[in-house]
This record gives sequence, structure tokens and C-alpha cells, in this order.
Amino acid sequence: MLCVSILLGFYFFVLILFSLISHPVYYCGFLVVNSLISSLICYYIFGFSWYSLIFCLIYVGGVYILFVFVSVHSPNNSFNIYISLNEIFVILLVLVFFIFGSILVYGSLFIEFSSFLCTLFEGNFYIIMCLTLLFGFALLSIIMSVKFNYYR
Repeated sequence: MLCVSILLGFYFFVLILFSLISHPVYYCGFLVVNSLISSLICYYIFGFSWYSLIFCLIYVGGVYILFVFVSVHSPNNSFNIYISLNEIFVILLVLVFFIFGSILVYGSLFIEFSSFLCTLFEGNFYIIMCLTLLFGFALLSIIMSVKFNYYR
């Protein structure tokens, strides 16, 4: 369960990063990363991939429509990065959350009967399919954010 602790710490780290950005394309990228992390957490906890696949599809498919709408109606800003003292404090706070999330130990039982639901390699196949779907969403977001030529 150490892997779940590390994934939860990274999940909270990416959630904090949402407050440091303002561009919708970056929001979509962080959404994809968070859905992958949450799907991996579900996969490690439940032991099979159906819950993680459904969770990933609902999470990305439902919220992604809002980000595409916002990215279509917002202008293309430059990608300049300005770091202030407050943001450095937030980054240090995020690192503390990440370390705290990695230290947490979950005392759950390892009794599960997922071998009846799917084989050993089926979970990896569904994760690859989710990655393909998320890559398509990210590519669609990049194409929809272009405001010149004939992309839209």
C-alpha cells in the first residue's frame, strides 16, 4: 500500500497545482493526470480495472466538456511563467502535503477475489485503453484551442 500512499501524495500535489495556473489547456492536462492517478489508485485498491475504467471515463468525459468550452472561448495567452513569494510558499506547502501523503500507511485487508473477474493481463490492457482515450482528449483540447486556420 506504499504505492497508494505515493499516488495519493502526487494526486494532492497536482490538485494544488490547479491553483497556480490559469490557462484552460493546462487545466485539461492536469485533469488528465489526476484522472490517471485516481484510476491507478482505484486499480490498486480494488484489484481489478472495471471500477477504475468507469471512474476514469466518467471523470474525464463529464468534466472535460466544460474545459473544452472554456478553452474555445478564452484567448490564447502567452505561456510566460511568473513566480512570486506566495507561489513559492504554496509549492513548499504542496511538498509537505506530498511527503505527508507518502508517509501515510493504509491498514487494509488484502483479501480480494478479483481473479474471478479478470485475468492478470486484462487490467494492464484496460489501463492502456484509458491512456489512449486520455491522449485523444488531450489532442482534441490542443486542436480546439488553436484560434487560427481551419481547425474549428
